Amino acid sequence: MTATTQISVRVLALGGKFIGQHVGFAQVDVYGTDPDTPLASGLANQGLVENTDGSGVTALIMGQPYPWGYPVRADEATAFTFEVPLTEPTVLTFVATSVADTRISASCDRLVLPNVPLTGAMAVVLVLQGLLTALTEPATGGSIVAGTSTTITAQVRMMCGCLIDNLFWPAGNFNVQATISNGAEVQTLTMSYTGVPSMFSTSYIFPNPGNYEVSIVATEMNGNLGSTAPVTVEVTT
Repeated sequence: MTATTQISVRVLALGGKFIGQHVGFAQVDVYGTDPDTPLASGLANQGLVENTDGSGVTALIMGQPYPWGYPVRADEATAFTFEVPLTEPTVLTFVATSVADTRISASCDRLVLPNVPLTGAMAVVLVLQGLLTALTEPATGGSIVAGTSTTITAQVRMMCGCLIDNLFWPAGNFNVQATISNGAEVQTLTMSYTGVPSMFSTSYIFPNPGNYEVSIVATEMNGNLGSTAPVTVEVTT
């Protein structure tokens, strides 16, 4: 006998909140026996409460000590909810992918029982690791003069989009570095927190004219990592 089972999937950032509207939510795909054809797909954007971004309540997520295995409070957090017809206990594969950084995904295999909903506190929760990292200065195509000091600035955020602000996410827990290469030489510079949430900077004197590649790498003490693709900047005389 076939029974319809309702399942909700939420996506949580490692060390942060749920993946909400500020970062485009998260893509969820659910697979059965066919690994090429999902049973259900969609954004984890359902249940968005007015005047919220769907990432949950900060104090309930970050300010509470949770016993091992206890579900993280999901008040005001969005989800992807679907129904699947089942005739017997079935293992489903759940995959969550960051929309803001599609390189990052997480998956798990869960046993699902006919007519036993996985919703509310029993919802499937996938955890995305990583940091959203972007080079903000110098901009591609900007004017840089050799021999003069140039500011290099990066933005580093939690995977949920939350800002590093010395409250729940202390800047001292993060190490941010800029790598500068002209093909022959590579320089690595440590960047400092500017006091503006999520912004880190350093300065560098480009010694000679030419094209340089600038990239950013960020690490958090819990193992979260983030990086940017190299950005080419032109240095003139």
